[in-house]
Amino acid sequence: MAFGQTKDCELKFVNNTGMTINIPREGHRVKNPGGLEGWNKMELGTAINNLAPGESDSTTQDLSIKAVDDAEFEIHYSADNGRDFVQLFSNRDIRDKNATLKLTRN
Repeated sequence: MAFGQTKDCELKFVNNTGMTINIPREGHRVKNPGGLEGWNKMELGTAINNLAPGESDSTTQDLSIKAVDDAEFEIHYSADNGRDFVQLFSNRDIRDKNATLKLTRN
């Protein structure tokens, strides 16, 4: 693993919003708390379209952060009603190169 990069990390998105949502490929951010670099841009391996309420989907990509137990993610998504959302996730353990992100309306 290269310094400052987590290779082949799987992100599982769970739709707990009660709405059908779309998660674009670009526009997300990721960081190691306390790191000097701050937020880094994150591009998903693929966009996730028409994710129904209660369903999940996964994508795998390289992250520009270290594999730690307290990673932070900023995820952007839109709902079928035309609303846009931004959700922050903190304290995600990605040392096993997996993270589950449960999207809500908050």
